[in-house]
Amino acid sequence: MPRQLVRFYQRSRLLNINLNLVLAGFIAIALAKFPIKFISEWLGPEHKALITLIAYGIDTMFDVAVYFGLHWIANHWKPSSVHGKGPKPERPAHRKNFLKDAGRVQAERMVLVPVFAAVSMGMMYSLQKYADVTASWAFVYSFVTAILVTRTLHTISGIWTGTFRGDHHYVAKPEAEAPTDPDTVPVAQPREQAAREHEAV
Repeated sequence: MPRQLVRFYQRSRLLNINLNLVLAGFIAIALAKFPIKFISEWLGPEHKALITLIAYGIDTMFDVAVYFGLHWIANHWKPSSVHGKGPKPERPAHRKNFLKDAGRVQAERMVLVPVFAAVSMGMMYSLQKYADVTASWAFVYSFVTAILVTRTLHTISGIWTGTFRGDHHYVAKPEAEAPTDPDTVPVAQPREQAAREHEAV
């Protein structure tokens, strides 16, 4: 069962890209929460805008690093113990190159940066200023919300552009079988008949 799940995870781009980005985002939030807490206490609560900008930078750094690792595992790491020795899918050129493939996903994410920045930083600043939430927890609440919003938008656009097209779309179709109708299959002539025809010529 685990082998089948891993195979499905690797072959379904809709699943693994979204899951990888969500995991990368949550891992980045977990890694960044305590540095942000330390920085906010060091700078002081009066520097809400600066803390929000620093939080965005730290989260982005962790997020991109973690995502590249997960993307490689999901789309470019193919142990035989998981996939067996069956025919491999004929992927397009950008899917065969790890940096191009991961870069394409990141490029599509860049289009949504204004949305992510507006939701994450806007909500984080507002929670600190108007709801009296600490910087570290305001960071968690707002960035999780931003991840959910941008994942929805990216999924819609990824289906439209083909980025989320899974491996099953690229598996070569088997060649058509030879016709079995005896009327359509040429019959080889016996050797003696062929020799007589050759002598007659």
